[in-house]
Amino acid sequence: MFNVLFTLFVASEFCYYLLIAQTGIIEVFHSDVQTFFTLPLGGVLGSVLVYRSWGWLNTDQRKIIFFVGIQALCSFFYPSLNLAVLALLGVSLGMSAPLLIKVSKGRMGEIAIALALTYALATALFTYAPILRGNLAIALSVTAFTCSFFLHRLPPHRVEIASERLSLYAVASMAIWAYLDANLFETLSRSLDIAIWREPTWHIIWVFHLIGMGAAYLLRDFYKEQHSFIIAFLFATSYALYAAREALLLSMVYPFVISYYNFVILKRLSKLDDLRLLGIIMVFTGWIAGGGGLMSALFGYTYVGVLFICVLLCAEMYGFIYQISQKRINNVH
Repeated sequence: MFNVLFTLFVASEFCYYLLIAQTGIIEVFHSDVQTFFTLPLGGVLGSVLVYRSWGWLNTDQRKIIFFVGIQALCSFFYPSLNLAVLALLGVSLGMSAPLLIKVSKGRMGEIAIALALTYALATALFTYAPILRGNLAIALSVTAFTCSFFLHRLPPHRVEIASERLSLYAVASMAIWAYLDANLFETLSRSLDIAIWREPTWHIIWVFHLIGMGAAYLLRDFYKEQHSFIIAFLFATSYALYAAREALLLSMVYPFVISYYNFVILKRLSKLDDLRLLGIIMVFTGWIAGGGGLMSALFGYTYVGVLFICVLLCAEMYGFIYQISQKRINNVH
């Protein structure tokens, strides 16, 4: 059964990550990592310790209420965030992200709609000056905080969703996707000649975000074994279009792949029941890989993403050929 409050909670948190934690704080501090380094450090600490219970914080919902509440309090200081407040905000984000993924298990319809709302709002507000997003930070946090009190009322699943285990290659692939996304996004954010989010193409970006999300949701099971290859190919196309300075085509392909790969990641991770493992994966995919992509963009090393794409495509081609050969062998026998 569709749950509006859960969808609103997820959308508010995702919007906060995109408009405040990812793009807002970085631009407020002029991309000077030394001035906000406690944010990722706090994020790593929060993700690593998310499985622990402290007194009253002995359920997932109580943890979400507490850490989203801390996020809301920190938002009242935005954009004047000192290192201590940034560290506290990082801890709250680091802990709330794995918890959000865990409670989203089996609710892919709500997740798809929440992501669609997130990308629609984030695209529309991206050009809004980051230093003026204080009221937005408070509004998003308060909305998420209010909705978090109702998460215990989520109706039970009619069909039990089986837990899964991720291979090391699957985790590595997701980390590479996060790196490629952060690297290209931050590069485009700073580009003077192909800044697609600041061009009149924003409505095209909005439409293809929605198309990508719709495709990921509708094809979530049909192309289950080909998702990784599709994403690798789409990232390769996005980087090629950036190199060719094809802003219009890039405005179509890149938003599509962002929506598509984020849905695939959430679908995979939501099937994990181990909160400690979820936290560790978030450290590698979100904070380390995403932060690495940001650093590459800041220092002008966008080409490193091309190397990762080549490795990813070769690995996916090998896996694809291996699957075909195994099917032929099975058919013979």
